[in-house]
Amino acid sequence: MTMKMYDSPLSPYAARVRIALYAKNLDVERIQPADRVAGELEAASPLAKLPTFVHDGNVVPESEVINEYLEDIGTLPSLRPRDPLICARMRVLARICDLYIMYPMGELFGQISPVGRDQSIVDTQMAELHEAMGWLDSYLDGSPYAVGQQLSLADCALAPVLFFFEQIGPMFGNATPLKAYPDTQAYFVGIQKDPHVGRVLAEVDATLRKMMAGG
Repeated sequence: MTMKMYDSPLSPYAARVRIALYAKNLDVERIQPADRVAGELEAASPLAKLPTFVHDGNVVPESEVINEYLEDIGTLPSLRPRDPLICARMRVLARICDLYIMYPMGELFGQISPVGRDQSIVDTQMAELHEAMGWLDSYLDGSPYAVGQQLSLADCALAPVLFFFEQIGPMFGNATPLKAYPDTQAYFVGIQKDPHVGRVLAEVDATLRKMMAGG
């Protein structure tokens, strides 16, 4: 069984998959954008998005689909709860991240520089982001894992997104953006103690610091 992943060290989506891969201790060749042969990813998948996973020559795109695929083929330990209601809650949390938090954050990252910043875009997207964060906070209770008592696909999705939420706050004048969401803040403190989550967030943090330093 051969596995490889077209990876991106600063992508919250790729980070989501790496958490699952580390938790499952899978031997996966990671191909960084600078390492891949020109056109290789485009040839593998028409989406040409990072991450893209390849298993025995079969291509699986999209981070959440990749993580669900890893569950479907039986890799262990399972990160998908057996209880259908808990599993549904796990998926709701991931959807909130993808549809309602990541989109406005992506728009805000395009407005980081004060030069040419459109304040109307900032105000609109910041309002949407904080509304979504309020939804997320209502689903969390401050426990170190999002659902149940162990790592799940919800944590794989949430931890990288919350890392970037903390990073974007100071860029727009809010030094402690999670303070307004106490249950989410407590959760984020707790989930970073998971060794697999901690490892991935350290990777992302190191890459971000290097980029900001011009390295």
